Amino acid sequence: MTLRIVTALLAALLASASLAQHEAVAETEIPTTAPLDPIDMLLQEIEDLQATVDALRAALAESSLEAAGWRRELDELRQFIQDRHELGRDFEQYKAIKATAQRDAQSRRLQEAREQRDVRQAERTSRQREFMERRAEREAELQRVQNFRDAGFSPVGFDVFLSNTAFNYQTYDGINARFDWNPLTGRFLRVYPFSNRIDFSSMTVSGSIMNTADEIRDIGIAVTFFDEAGSQVGGEIVQVNNARPQVPYPFTATIVMALDRPFTSASTYVLYADPATGGLGAP
Repeated sequence: MTLRIVTALLAALLASASLAQHEAVAETEIPTTAPLDPIDMLLQEIEDLQATVDALRAALAESSLEAAGWRRELDELRQFIQDRHELGRDFEQYKAIKATAQRDAQSRRLQEAREQRDVRQAERTSRQREFMERRAEREAELQRVQNFRDAGFSPVGFDVFLSNTAFNYQTYDGINARFDWNPLTGRFLRVYPFSNRIDFSSMTVSGSIMNTADEIRDIGIAVTFFDEAGSQVGGEIVQVNNARPQVPYPFTATIVMALDRPFTSASTYVLYADPATGGLGAP
């Protein structure tokens, strides 16, 4: 019974559309003038035909719009009938279920949007925290190095620090000539006044080594000296076994120099800094 009603309604809608289309064509007045000139007559007929075509196109477009509207209404009616057939005759129940489904879909979309926003916020927070941690570590390391510098120690690598080193030459007249040398700046200061009787073939080096790592280690440092041409003219290896953290270990060594004048530059570097294997804990 319901299908017959729908079919009758569809036939009535289509008949109404066809009737409106014929009426639009019938109402279009085609002027019939008969000028004496055949060319004018042809031009007038062309204009009349063009006007008719335009009117027919307008009527057809309007009818197409109306037909599209009727088709949409028919589709909605068919959907309603199908939903009512599946859900029962209670239209209120149909509307309630449809509204619930729409609310659930909207809630799911909102929940997904919130979850994506929370993920992005968590990623930003994690990146900011990592950046702050890295910056705090860098600042702490810079402050640690600065504290050692303030105490007179400079880093030479592998968490090993070396104090400002003093160099001493013997003189022939019994008065020592002292040179203070800073390996980082590459310069030395001669404390004793210049003398022609300095013995540059032997030099005494004095300083301190500090282990700044958290474990006890065996440390070896090489101190080398060069002349103005870059040739090595002397060197010494200073070793400290069982060096405890944050403890300065002084050393003094006498080096035979292959030069008859003061050295020009020096280089200090770490040979090894290994976990302690046992020893006396001194150079």
